[in-house]
Amino acid sequence: ALEKNIHDNMFENKIIPLNYVVTSRPETEIEFYKCVESHTLSTLNLDWLLHEKSRFYGLHYETITCNTISLDHLIELYGLPELIKIDVERGEFDCISSLHQKVDTLCFEWASEMKDIAFSCIDHLKQIGFTKFFIQYNDEYTFRPQIEDFKEMEEICEQLKHTVEKEDWGMIWCK
Repeated sequence: ALEKNIHDNMFENKIIPLNYVVTSRPETEIEFYKCVESHTLSTLNLDWLLHEKSRFYGLHYETITCNTISLDHLIELYGLPELIKIDVERGEFDCISSLHQKVDTLCFEWASEMKDIAFSCIDHLKQIGFTKFFIQYNDEYTFRPQIEDFKEMEEICEQLKHTVEKEDWGMIWCK
């Protein structure tokens, strides 16, 4: 569907669809869990579909095998991006931990019932040079926070601790 959408609009020469799972386990094959009920809920993290604490608990899936690539390798191939947006249904840490250099801006999805993943992502990003963070509730695709909206890591982590499980979710922006 993505490839058809690209060829049917003005982005045909600007977007290159790649058929990889971005992970810290590059250049191998990996099992990927494709949600049968919703194509937007497919994941590397089977807990997203099988753990009782997940808002999507009990949805059916099929297992497929995919080739992998790291964020670092994508940067080698295509250059340093201005923005990396990661929305991979609780596979965020596996994806983010494949990055070992700071980019200008990175954002990733978080869900309150699996905030431990968000904390791990924030810790890794701080280790590679990110210093300011912003929490966006939900995901308005055209939204971008202003520089003055960003806060220190500790303030964002405290805010995350007080989110409502299976209800709150959104994007964490990092600079």
